[in-house]
Amino acid sequence: MGSTLFGAITATYSPASYLNFKRGDEVSRLPATPLGTFSSDKLVAYLGTIIITRDGGDAYYRPVLVNYDNAAAIYVRGPLSGWGGGIHDTQFYVYAKNTMRSEAHPLWLAQSEANLYNDDWNLNPQITDNPFIVDLFLVSHHPASLYIEDESYTLPQGALGSFNVKVSRDSNHNNREFVPVNGQSIPPDGTPPADPIPIPEAGSGAPIPEIPYGDDPLPIMFQINIIENSPFILSQAYNNDVKVATAELIVVNGEEGQTYSVEIKFTNPQNSNTFSLRPKDKPNGYAIPYRLKFGSINNVVGNTLYDWDNLSPVGANSKDIKIYDISKTVVDNAPAGIFEDTILVEIFSTY
Repeated sequence: MGSTLFGAITATYSPASYLNFKRGDEVSRLPATPLGTFSSDKLVAYLGTIIITRDGGDAYYRPVLVNYDNAAAIYVRGPLSGWGGGIHDTQFYVYAKNTMRSEAHPLWLAQSEANLYNDDWNLNPQITDNPFIVDLFLVSHHPASLYIEDESYTLPQGALGSFNVKVSRDSNHNNREFVPVNGQSIPPDGTPPADPIPIPEAGSGAPIPEIPYGDDPLPIMFQINIIENSPFILSQAYNNDVKVATAELIVVNGEEGQTYSVEIKFTNPQNSNTFSLRPKDKPNGYAIPYRLKFGSINNVVGNTLYDWDNLSPVGANSKDIKIYDISKTVVDNAPAGIFEDTILVEIFSTY
């Protein structure tokens, strides 16, 4: 009695970091979606990208979205230039554009399954692209000329749903299986994963912020300033924390009501994991070790990334930088003079 051993097929989904509408002829997401995929009479917003990868000798057919549980049409609310003006709800549909076909096609999400290859279920080729890349878009049913540039639009229902991915292992669809997306755990009994993948970045059921119609938003940037405190006496740090500086971080082009995150790193001239004060202008001179504290993080390790979360785009975000745990014995044996340390503070965007 023979058996078939299937290799691994996995998938990732990367949601758009922001949503904004553009005319269709302005939309491009390479490699799957070149300019010209959508016409100028459509209003289009990029939602995210699914990438399906298989082992070299593996084969699969008809990748589909399942467990979506949503209406076919998604209604978008906002001002129109026609229909007497004012605020109206208009129909939009989710479209898919993949690397194997030149045209985008609608996903009929009210059905139990939505075909990622095309909307003609009679076409059933083997998926030969590896990886197979599928971009998802929100596309207007009505002409783009009906909508007003520089205005913003909302989704009255407040969510875009979530999904799982399923493929066929043969052209007759006798062997079908779920594909793990972003590391999902696949139940061995063939039932759907318990944690379907949300379309919006913030998670399943998360409200979608206003969607502007116009240019891409300005990039999120972060500006850090280090405000030094005046010199201190070494004995102050024997048994106490001593504030030596304040780190101030400003979020540039952030959206009010949102929070942001960065990673921060501290590096000294010796490029070591620990920190020491040394005689002024003598970076390799007598060392007085100390521990570094950043906000509530004790014993900061040099060249190590630390999270700085919940950053507000309104005003400056600040945290104290302190030193502590200086040894009295080491200080008593030190030569007289001024001791210092120079620390390079770097931030890294997580966006």
